[in-house]
Amino acid sequence: MANVLQELLAAGLIDKLEGNDERFKKMTQAVEGVAKALSATPALLIPAILTALDSDTATDDPLIEMAESALLAEWETLQSVHTDKPIHIYRAILLAACAAVAQERNAAILWLTASDTLRFSHLGREKSVVVKLISLFAETTEQQDISLLAPLKKTALKPADSIKLDLKEVTIDKVDRTALFGEIGAASAKHNAQNNLFVNGKTHNRYMPNQNQHWAEDFANLMKDVLGERFDNLGDSYAAELNGINEALEKALKKQAQEVQKSLAVAQSTSTREQVRLDALWWYESMYSASAKMSYREMDPLAAAILMPLDLISIMPTVTPTSVAYLLSEAVARLPNAGFETGLSLQNVLERTSSLRAVIPRSMMDSFNLPTRTGRLSLRDILRLALEDPAPSAVGLLKRARIAEDATISLPHLARALLRQEQAVRLTESIK
Repeated sequence: MANVLQELLAAGLIDKLEGNDERFKKMTQAVEGVAKALSATPALLIPAILTALDSDTATDDPLIEMAESALLAEWETLQSVHTDKPIHIYRAILLAACAAVAQERNAAILWLTASDTLRFSHLGREKSVVVKLISLFAETTEQQDISLLAPLKKTALKPADSIKLDLKEVTIDKVDRTALFGEIGAASAKHNAQNNLFVNGKTHNRYMPNQNQHWAEDFANLMKDVLGERFDNLGDSYAAELNGINEALEKALKKQAQEVQKSLAVAQSTSTREQVRLDALWWYESMYSASAKMSYREMDPLAAAILMPLDLISIMPTVTPTSVAYLLSEAVARLPNAGFETGLSLQNVLERTSSLRAVIPRSMMDSFNLPTRTGRLSLRDILRLALEDPAPSAVGLLKRARIAEDATISLPHLARALLRQEQAVRLTESIK
């Protein structure tokens, strides 16, 4: 986090520090506050990275206002130093906060959202830092892909890895017969045959055997303690040994359960890995839409480019390998006049999209949620809005996405962007 701020400072995105470390510290604390909010609500990651990548973002953008509030909480005199809203500093805070929470699914959300947004972002001096940061998101995401889909390494089980019961031989101390003799003697009388005390300091029988009832009373009373203590010691010894056995068994069974879980995870990963490859290959070769029940080649290529990523998502895991996005774009390129080399006006694409609603099955539309947030939208968002509106304002939609009116895109790139950004949205929904 601090490194990202340092790099953005070096790139010139952060100004008016004038060598004041205290100001930089306040920014770092603001980043921590924003990062905490992003971590608590992963859905905010999408607008956060979109806003951070927008060099001309609006001053009233909700995420800019979040960053501003976080910084004002730490730096009350901010506005006396920056009389105009320092949007560039707020973007730096958002970038650093995204970096701070970019682990596991969060990294995937950030990468899937940003990867196809960069081409439409007009970055300045911070470009190299931003590209490096997005690449780190990609690497973290790829590690998740690898854990699911990388070939398994065959490793031999070492003897040290095998489950062993660390059980000691059970031994019980023998009864000290000399001590027991003395205690029984003391329970019978005070002196032995040699007229010596049976046990010094031990309570003894106060009566002689000829005093039948009184002697028997004392004998029984004393013997119950003598034998009871011996039996108690014997029981404690057995219990200690048994507890040791129980602990050893518990550790061994726990380790065995862990090994079983690992084996099951490996088996499941193998099955998932092969199933993903098989499903993706089958889909690619068939060029058939299970939702529309027709070939993609029978559709308008633009309709196919929108439906293909939605169909592919429905048969893939939540986080797919990076290669799946490229498989999709290669499949789209197989459609008539839909190659990578054919650039289309994005404005025209949006205008045509609304007429394709009838081609997109209702089941796909229901799972393809409308954006509800304000601020900068993604390409996925404006496509979804265009599908919903019978007469969309393409210029207005491009403005909401901060994309130039003369922007162009090929259908393979359009489909790839839609796949990634839709996956990002669904990832935020799956970790609520």
